[in-house]
Amino acid sequence: MVDGLRRLEYNEFLMKVLLLMLALIGGAFAKELTLESAISIALENNLEIRAFKSDIKAKELELKSVKGSYFPKIKLEEIFTRTDIPVYAFMSKLNQERFGIEDFQPSKLNNPPAINNFETKLSIEVPLWLGGKIQAMEKTAFHNLSAVKEDYERKKDEVVLKVYHAYMDAVLAKNSVEVSHQVLKDAQEHVRLAESMYKVGTALLSDVLRARVYLSKAEENLKASENNYRVSKKAIELITNTELGDFDVVSVETCPAVSVEKLKDMALERRQDIKALQERIKVLEGMYGVVLSDNLPQVYAFGSYSLYSKSAPFGSDGSGYMVGAGISWSFDTGLSTLRRAQSYLETKRALEERLKLLKASVFFEIDKAYADYQNALYSLRSAEERIKQSQEVVRTMELRYKTGLARIVDLLDAQTELDRARFEKLQALNNCQKAYANLLYSAGLIREVER
Repeated sequence: MVDGLRRLEYNEFLMKVLLLMLALIGGAFAKELTLESAISIALENNLEIRAFKSDIKAKELELKSVKGSYFPKIKLEEIFTRTDIPVYAFMSKLNQERFGIEDFQPSKLNNPPAINNFETKLSIEVPLWLGGKIQAMEKTAFHNLSAVKEDYERKKDEVVLKVYHAYMDAVLAKNSVEVSHQVLKDAQEHVRLAESMYKVGTALLSDVLRARVYLSKAEENLKASENNYRVSKKAIELITNTELGDFDVVSVETCPAVSVEKLKDMALERRQDIKALQERIKVLEGMYGVVLSDNLPQVYAFGSYSLYSKSAPFGSDGSGYMVGAGISWSFDTGLSTLRRAQSYLETKRALEERLKLLKASVFFEIDKAYADYQNALYSLRSAEERIKQSQEVVRTMELRYKTGLARIVDLLDAQTELDRARFEKLQALNNCQKAYANLLYSAGLIREVER
């Protein structure tokens, strides 16, 4: 019975070794995806960025549309009429250049026969000055385009930040797998030690069972770490909108240094959301001019050339032209136009206040991110120191256990503290990297990580 159990345990051990070897062989052929490559792929394929590209294209077309208002409008018309109304019949026949002396007879003037008229008309209208409306519309469209471009750049920063966080989560998961393997190895060694001492009668069966329970928990944690690594890589694929296949992330061992004062000096100039809000303030200035132009004089020129025929479209029994210029000036006595223009000024003032708040919040975001960065850095150093101390405690407890001066529970407690310190180091490194990315994002410099 005992031999059968031992053979079963031996077979399970061989199966685990085989699975581990297969995993290592598969990992050897997995390609490495660097952080820079992940960012580059995301900036190319991310769906939010693609949507912004379409928004920019739409605003560019709006600007071109407004600029087209400076050019003359040309219209070609073909009008058919049939009438026996004296004045219109007289005018149609006159335009067709078919008027004769007999048409002055009172009976024909007062009761003319019905007459057909085909008028082919080519006309042109030139806006000379429309109260500054076109200029104001062009200014509005230009700054609207600029605002969307700045939003686009900020969205790219946001995507880079998401990729950075997702990548560091994948690094954390990968490193957790490696640490879990080390924990499993240590747990297996504790089981071996307890079993060997039990065989010679210097340890209790309960020691072996406790060591095996610890080993079982280590195996469970390893499986969880491997699953977390797979999920974290899927998160990278989601953000990049790309199927990356089988890949590994590159491990990160340190946290970058940063100068918070330099970031603050550059933040107000680099933050694209500040620039976008400034552009939208200029948009409202332009809209004020667009609306107010309705109460200003409108000056225009026009010209037309017409062909007249009694029998067919585009015929030319007669022809003539007309040119001229005009000015119109209307004023809304209900002051609705003026009130609408004033509403844009009030909205502009509201945005100016929001701009002040945004500029002030930038420094707060940097200070908060820097505090998180420092806390994570302290935690990282603390974890590294605790690892050294815990390793010494485990070594001491193992020696004491072998000589009967310590219990297995004391050894496992020391091992637990070592394992906790190892994982806390990984988490602190992850927090430090994320805080570093948040710092760069708050200063508008997150894409510096591409270089």
